[in-house]
Amino acid sequence: MPTMCVIRQAGSGCIEIQALQDVRCIPMNVVITGSTRGIGLGMALEFLARGHDVMVSGRDRDSVQATVESLGNAFPQQTVYGCACNVDREADVQALWDEAVRTFPAVDIWINNAGRNNPKQRVEEMELAEFEGTLHTNLMGIVNGSVIALRGMLQQGSGWIFNMEGFGSEGMIGVDQVPYGLSKYGLRYFTKALVKTVKDMPVKVGYLSPGIVTTEMAVPRKENRGEFFATNKKFLNIMADHVETVTPWLVEKILQACAKPAANGVAIRWMSLPRAAGRFIGSLFRKRRVIEEAMERLDRSGS
Repeated sequence: MPTMCVIRQAGSGCIEIQALQDVRCIPMNVVITGSTRGIGLGMALEFLARGHDVMVSGRDRDSVQATVESLGNAFPQQTVYGCACNVDREADVQALWDEAVRTFPAVDIWINNAGRNNPKQRVEEMELAEFEGTLHTNLMGIVNGSVIALRGMLQQGSGWIFNMEGFGSEGMIGVDQVPYGLSKYGLRYFTKALVKTVKDMPVKVGYLSPGIVTTEMAVPRKENRGEFFATNKKFLNIMADHVETVTPWLVEKILQACAKPAANGVAIRWMSLPRAAGRFIGSLFRKRRVIEEAMERLDRSGS
């Protein structure tokens, strides 16, 4: 068992995560759905950097294997596992849980992160299949992951489940992203019900909200940067953040919550009202270029 957490390289400097006498420095076993890229991958990196073991997952088996190899090389002192999983399918999610409990002594943290966005279209223009696909992944994927993890954690006697929110969770309406917003609004209801369900159980449930992050959901590929993206780029530059900005904070807050037995229902939300207000005030004096930076990264990668 490590006596201090690993140093994480961030930007041009190193940030040392000091060891504390709590669960943050007790090795934990973490499963993250949708973790071969974006926020899920960013959280996997941060857990590993703090001395915890991780199982990554995604729909594509080759991407999962490549992620396991890359993370394993970056963190040879930790254990990284992978399992292909389509969260739409109950059998896939059950297989992910089964693989996790074969691999780990127990699953301490299960993060339902996998999700998808819809094309930026109004409802009358959109194929109904887009509604079905987005709702299945974003809502039924969370239900599948939460229910299966809850059953397994009740058997093992402990565990934390975190569900990833997004635009629409707070009730905001975007006429160009109704399926996505609808799925996240339903996710908030389901997670609230889950928090009440487990209040007298050894399993705890929390909410995660990363704000707007410069993954492909917010910054599309060059060929998909249409009118919606151009119209909203100024707002996105004020409010958006890179994965490596948000995920260290999310992971620290998750680990802090896990150290508190009474933290059931914890809401870990990056973009608080004071932070948002500060961004808008700051935009009067300084222009942020996070969207241009994200576009440059995406265009250079060719992915």
